[in-house]
Amino acid sequence: MTESESLSYNALVWLKKLDHRLKAKNYEKKNTDGKIVMQVLRWCTALDLIPANSLLLPEFLFTTMLLNKISDTQQRLKQANFRDDLSLKSRIESAQLSDQEIKTAGVRPQQHRVLLHLNQPLVNELGMTIEVVDMDWRNIKLTQFDVLIVVENQDCFYHLALFDYSRCDFHSPLIIYRGDRAYSKGAVALKHCWLKTGKTAIYFGDFDPKGISIAMNEGYQLMLLPSPGVVIKKSSPVMFPDAQLKFLPELLRGKVHSHFRDYLLVLEKHQALRQQKMQGEILKVVMLKTSD
Repeated sequence: MTESESLSYNALVWLKKLDHRLKAKNYEKKNTDGKIVMQVLRWCTALDLIPANSLLLPEFLFTTMLLNKISDTQQRLKQANFRDDLSLKSRIESAQLSDQEIKTAGVRPQQHRVLLHLNQPLVNELGMTIEVVDMDWRNIKLTQFDVLIVVENQDCFYHLALFDYSRCDFHSPLIIYRGDRAYSKGAVALKHCWLKTGKTAIYFGDFDPKGISIAMNEGYQLMLLPSPGVVIKKSSPVMFPDAQLKFLPELLRGKVHSHFRDYLLVLEKHQALRQQKMQGEILKVVMLKTSD
């Protein structure tokens, strides 16, 4: 290991935990054959912070004095300092602390982002119509909206104009994409904050066991669906994945609102309706559960 090499993120986390433990005692012995211990000792010997033969010993004594030296040296070399809490910082913020880039640490670029569907599209200075924006959910004023609508499938989210929910009794919906690997954390955080307001959360997704299970178990009060007659007419066994059978018993046992019972009869016949097949139909909000 040369002087220019930096400690891994795992080594930084290990040192941070050791530093915390050393506040209650003067030293801590460690076997030198551990992977992270070996990495830290190699780094220290390369920078002449400890004797060169330290790795040849069966045990090594870590002290607060040594950890202070490690921290000071990392600061001098503009490497990530184990005493900085990188887990709470973005890579933009971490870049102000050191020259070392650790992609696996801290707040991910899209961790607080959501895809928001605008109720009124915007036209920018280039004449392009903007219907969807990527933004930090913490900058959304929840008081400006009367309901939250979470859309399950991204293709349906981008083509929301194909779905007719104009007869529903809401005026300023906050419409977001439920999220995939990139956007799910932001969507979950926004919904968690929304539910604290006591306002209505609506799920719009596939009418199949998994989609209904999500709606029932993740805080939604309503689901956006076509009428029972349309669902009966357009549903089919082809759209009912066998892998989702495991969700069905709980749904059939649960206490559901009387308006939702007719829909469950469709699932009971192992028929389902994909969200994409709802385009062009008049959608309404359907209460999921009985009031407690």
